[in-house]
Amino acid sequence: MDKQRWSRKEVLNGKPPISLWPKVLDTQINECFRESFQNQCKAVEMYLDQYSLKDIEKATGVKCKSVQLLAQKCLDIANDGNVYGYRALIPYIRKKEYERTAEVKEKFQEAQGGQSGLFRNALQKYPKIKQGMNQLVNKIKSAKYNVHEKKIRPRDLHAFFLASLKKAGVQENEWPFNTKHLGLRTIEKYMVDLLNENYSKSVKNLDESDAAAHMAVGTGHEKFLTFEEPYDAVQLDAYSINAFFSAEFETVEGTTAHVQLDRLWLIALIEQISSAILSYSIVYRSEVSADDVLSVIRKALNPPSLIPLTIHGLKYPENMGFPHEVFPQCKGALWSAMLLDGALVHLSNAVRERARNELGFIINWGPVGHFERRPNIERYFKKISDDVFMRYPSTTGSNPGNGRAKNAEQNAVIYRLLADEAEQLIAVYTAQYNGTPNEGTSYNSPLQVLDHYINDKSNHFLLRHLPAKLGSNSIIIPLRKECVIRGGRRSGRRPYVEIDGARYTNSVLAQCIALVGQKLIVEINEEDMRFVNAYLNNGAELGFLKAGSRWGLTKHSRKTRKIINSLITKKILVLSKFDDPIQIYMNYLSMQNKSKSKKQKLILPSNATEATRVSKESGLPKIMQSDFSKLPSASTLAEYDDTKPSLMNKPMPDIAKILKNKR
Repeated sequence: MDKQRWSRKEVLNGKPPISLWPKVLDTQINECFRESFQNQCKAVEMYLDQYSLKDIEKATGVKCKSVQLLAQKCLDIANDGNVYGYRALIPYIRKKEYERTAEVKEKFQEAQGGQSGLFRNALQKYPKIKQGMNQLVNKIKSAKYNVHEKKIRPRDLHAFFLASLKKAGVQENEWPFNTKHLGLRTIEKYMVDLLNENYSKSVKNLDESDAAAHMAVGTGHEKFLTFEEPYDAVQLDAYSINAFFSAEFETVEGTTAHVQLDRLWLIALIEQISSAILSYSIVYRSEVSADDVLSVIRKALNPPSLIPLTIHGLKYPENMGFPHEVFPQCKGALWSAMLLDGALVHLSNAVRERARNELGFIINWGPVGHFERRPNIERYFKKISDDVFMRYPSTTGSNPGNGRAKNAEQNAVIYRLLADEAEQLIAVYTAQYNGTPNEGTSYNSPLQVLDHYINDKSNHFLLRHLPAKLGSNSIIIPLRKECVIRGGRRSGRRPYVEIDGARYTNSVLAQCIALVGQKLIVEINEEDMRFVNAYLNNGAELGFLKAGSRWGLTKHSRKTRKIINSLITKKILVLSKFDDPIQIYMNYLSMQNKSKSKKQKLILPSNATEATRVSKESGLPKIMQSDFSKLPSASTLAEYDDTKPSLMNKPMPDIAKILKNKR
């Protein structure tokens, strides 16, 4: 008896108690075996509770010699890392793979059955074949297999298996060569089992970003980052709109022409808890830049006015819109953390050094390609794509092989699908989105979630705002720069500072000759470079400085000025002192293509897209230029003297030559 008790303790050593064993729903067991199963469970329980084998047999009917074996089966470790528990007692449950012991008998090729376990025996007999198959399926690099195909097919694995068997000396009358399909079905099943055993690696080997991203969620583990209240965090991302649009250009004759644009970008900022869209921006460029990210942040803190609607019947929904339109407390509200896409990491310096330092929030750079880390904004992009852009006759579809409209680019021009009208649709759709219930917020709308925190929990919830600035002309997220004051008596020039090729001054600075040679701190609003705000070294405000001559005429961004300066440096554009650089740049972008080819577009889509962007920021009309002679070019460089103002569109006369002719 003592030896029996000791052996039971030895069996239970390091094993979980019976209360922690995996349970079995016995109602799912066939009635024919249910009573036997229950008796076996009771016998194991009594055995581990130190009952004698005779008492167990008397109470349950289970033979004494079987009780200990049943208990050991229950304490074996299953594939999930836990003990089998009562699962081991389920009738006909398989705890290990089948091993064939019978010899192979001769059979006809069309005969069925009698081949169970032959494949497993073959792999045991030829382990190198098994190793090679595993390397091919799981893309394991080796001296023999250094480069793998993207996705191996079962028939290719089957061909490798047959070739390896022949190389190993398997005869034609042996399995699988004596079967109809040569073991193809067995190889297909084996390949599926291999992929299932290495699920994470097999998904990664697919090299599909969506599949890899989905695999990262649903693991059953709690999130590392958790947020509890609105404005704890926001998500920011960009989406390439999957449709083509056109822009309307005026012609010199007074008519209109429609020109295709490049695909546009939508960049948005969304609140984490409520899923409310705080701001968005349409980007008229081939790629999103740091300026676009900063622009969306500025719009969230200092919202612009609503886009006027010109589409007949389209109107903004009542009691819906951006949070700042419904709740005054949300105007200028600031978040604590910003979740960004790792693919935008090249924008990190501008955002980190300026936006974060100026506004005081935390930045979390997510892993590249893992959109599941920002589900709220990805859902918004998916919804607006399905509900709006995928319905356009110019849609590009979700990918080139799915949903792309026939002649999508041409349709954008034929049907006059204007980008301006698309902006109106986005504005109305976003307002509706913020007022529409969704499953992620327990079927409350984003605005209802914010209303709960702002009004119902007003005593326990406080929004964070930027501190009031000294003065009323502060710029949100400005670019600060040190500039040396130039000018003086020797040159005869009044004091000024130079920024990106333009001279800035005002009536106060122009009189302060004593400041020449000292440094000013200027705050640059990169969305309007006509003015900068200047401060002395001691922090005292000097006021706004205006760009002199041509650069102060038309509103333009720093991006536009840099492009124009680059074109001037390359001698593609040549300006006189009296030319408006923005207007000349618009003329350059709006130049009609004179090619006689039918495939050639009136204006290149890239130029039309850039012209639309410049038009929106400057307010200049888009007028298609048909006469090349009106546009300065490198070939007419000699006709301009950029060092002296001149209204004459011809070279200055050669005085020496004139005097020589008079002689």
